[in-house]
Amino acid sequence: MKGIGALFGRSIRLTWFVGLILAVSLLIVTTGQRPAAAANVVNVTIHVPASVQTNPCFPTDVVNLSGDIHIVITTTAARNGSYRVTNHLNSQLSGVSITTGTKYVNSETKDDEWYARPPFPAVHTHTYDFLLVSQSGTPNYVLHMTMHETVNAQGVPTATVDKFSMDCQG
Repeated sequence: MKGIGALFGRSIRLTWFVGLILAVSLLIVTTGQRPAAAANVVNVTIHVPASVQTNPCFPTDVVNLSGDIHIVITTTAARNGSYRVTNHLNSQLSGVSITTGTKYVNSETKDDEWYARPPFPAVHTHTYDFLLVSQSGTPNYVLHMTMHETVNAQGVPTATVDKFSMDCQG
C-alpha cells in the first residue's frame, strides 16, 4: 500500500505540472503573447582622450578636452514582440584652453527611451548634447555626440558613435 500511495502522490504532482504547462502554452497560442524575458544590458565607457579641439566660441583658441562618457543601454522584451530600450548616460568631461588657460567642465546625466518594433533589426539615432561650462566669463560650448543604435530580433543592442561636433552657447 505504501508503494501505491507514493505512486499516487507522484501522479498528482505530474498531472498538476502537465496542466500548468498546457495552460501556459494555451495562453501563448490564444493571445499571441509570450512571458517577458530577462533584459539585455550593454554597459560601456567611452574614454575621451586628451584631444585638442578648436574652441567653437573663439576660432583662434583650442581646448584640450578629456574625460569619460558612461553609457548603459537596456532592452526589455514587451509582450507584443517589441523591446523597450532605455539609455542612461553619465558624462564627466573637462578641458583647458591652451591659449588662454580658461577651464571648461561638464558633469551631466542623460536619459532616453524608445521602442524597437518589428521588423528587426530596429534602428534609432539620437544626438546627445553635453554642456561644457566655462569657469570664467567666456561663453560655454556644447559637445554634440550622435549615437546610432541597432536592436536585433533577440533584443540585443549595439551602438556606435557616428560623430562628435561642437558649437558655441554664448
